[in-house]
This record gives sequence, C-alpha cells and structure tokens, in this order.
Amino acid sequence: MSVGSFTYQGFAARILFGRGTVHKLREELDHVAAERALILTSPRGRALAEELCAEIGGNRATVSDASEPNMPESAYAKLKQAVDDAGADCVIALGGGSPIGLGKAWAAETQKKLISVVTTYSGSEMANNWYVGGGETRRGGSSDAALPVTVIYDPDLTLDLRPAVSAASGMNAMAHATESLYGPDTNPVIQRMSEDAIRRLAENLPKIVDDPMDIDARTEVLYAAWVAAAFRATSGLEHILAQRVRSKFWLDHSRCHAIAVPYAIAYNRDAAPDAMRVIERAMGTKDAGRGLYDLLVRLGLETGFGAVGMPEDGIEAAAETISGMEFPNPRSTPYADIRELVSAAHAGKPPA
Repeated sequence: MSVGSFTYQGFAARILFGRGTVHKLREELDHVAAERALILTSPRGRALAEELCAEIGGNRATVSDASEPNMPESAYAKLKQAVDDAGADCVIALGGGSPIGLGKAWAAETQKKLISVVTTYSGSEMANNWYVGGGETRRGGSSDAALPVTVIYDPDLTLDLRPAVSAASGMNAMAHATESLYGPDTNPVIQRMSEDAIRRLAENLPKIVDDPMDIDARTEVLYAAWVAAAFRATSGLEHILAQRVRSKFWLDHSRCHAIAVPYAIAYNRDAAPDAMRVIERAMGTKDAGRGLYDLLVRLGLETGFGAVGMPEDGIEAAAETISGMEFPNPRSTPYADIRELVSAAHAGKPPA
C-alpha cells in the first residue's frame, strides 16, 4: 500500500500493560484525581472485584455486579443507583464488553471518569461509541466522554477465560484489524499495526485453545487486541453484519463477530485487493476469506449464524436491514448481494 495524504485522530487514554498491572489501581485513582470509585463487574467477576476493592482500601471503593450481557436498561439503572449510593466520582469497569460498555454509557452521560480493567479481547474500551439496550429500544451515540481515562491490560486476568470464549473474543479483535485495512480513514500507521495484530492473533489464538494457561500466548493476543482496537479505521460491512444480527436476534456479541469476519472479507475481496494481500501475508494463506474461515474451524468455533441461534426465517429481515443502511464499504451492498451473503453466513459453509 502506498503512502498518501491522511488524517489520524488518536485517543488520549493512559495504557498500563503487563502482568501485575491490575494491582496498581490505587495509584491510578490518585493519578486521575478520583476520590472514591465503584468497581463495576458481572456476578462472575465479583470475587476479583472484592479483592481489588480490598487492595484499594481506605473505604475508597465499593463493588457493584450490575453488569449484564447486552447492557439492558435495567442494568444501567442499577449502575446509576449504585454510583449514587456509593458517592463515587469514578467507575472502574472490570471485565469484558458488557461491564466496559455499561461503564462507557455512564461516562458519556455523566461526563465523569472511567477506568477500564480489561479481561477479554473485545476492544470496546478503545471505541468512543456507546449504547444501552437492544432491538428497537436501543439508544446510544458517539462521544469521547465515553472513553476511559486509563485502561489496564493485565494478561493474568485472561487466564480463566474459557478457550471458546477466548477464541471468539480474539476473532472480534481480528475483525477490527482486518476491516481497518480498507476503512475510508485508514493510513499507513493503521495498516502496519493492523498487519501486526492479524499475525499475532493468527499465531497465538490456536495456542490458547490448545493450552489455556499459555501466558505468553495470552500476552501476545491481549497486546494484539489492544493494537487492533487502538489503531482502527472506520468499520464497514463486518461490523454492520455482526451487530445487526446480534442485536436483532439477541445473540452472543463475540461469536457473531467471529462468524462475520470471513464472510465480510470474502465479500470485499475484489474491491480491496491491497487489504487482501496484507491479510494473506500476515496469516500465511492464499485467500484471505478462506484463511479466516479455516482459522474459525481450527479454533473450534461455530462458522454460521444458524449455529448460534439465528432463525433461518430471519435471513430476509437481516438482509433488508443491512442493505438499507448507509455505511462505508469498498464494495456496494445491494439487497440481492447482501441476502446471498447473509444466507451463506447463516449456513456456515466456506465463503465463496
């Protein structure tokens, strides 16, 4: 890819990366001048949150396990009440996309400080979009106020992430890296970082599936997930396909992105040949879309939306929704083509 003119807007989040960095939360609260924090997590993460709360000490933190998948309004209401009850001026979102997404919505609406402690590879912490709820009642927007002031990436926190969840979350990061190669605002820095992320993900996700305690592979994938999220161009068809299907049928976020990646990349093959060559070089494959599909199979993930709960009679509605939207993509998205794409992605067969 040649270097031309471009504009790049980076975000000013402070990054703490490495093993043991989660134990620097107390110092980080001092750094961001926060008086009292509420640690937001899911019920599954409560034990760790309580440990961190004790480390912070001094009656300076409390815990709420209000986070739920897909950030429903009821969870957001619980979070707001917990913050008010605690008198907190900062939320520490501990976990994956759900607590971090809920924290982002709170930060966007209150203009207060958010710290994210990441335990998956979703990359939500590096995007300034936020939303609450799903389906027709979903609300949200884009605001830099949603972004955390600090993000902590401690590979040790990913060790208890089940192999299948790790694989799906890692493929979510792969979606960011691959689509950033042809986004309308891509640039040489994003392209170089995306290629590096694709290579690290392709090499190390299978290692995690084979040995979930491989901390070196965990570290590589967590770093790649940060790179893919932090150096990102505007998303195209993959993001729209995964998000619309997930939201419309209330399906798992990461698994929908994992499924969507090879089909979206294959769809854009002829319209973005330079991006395809980068993906093929990074993965050591002859065809970008097929290489990503084969990686899904290697990781033991579902390859079709039908396998994760999308009904077959939903293909028509999903195609109508996606083809009726305006979004940047190197290839046009008319109804007939998108219906064929959604049908193939529902069946889970190798992308054409």
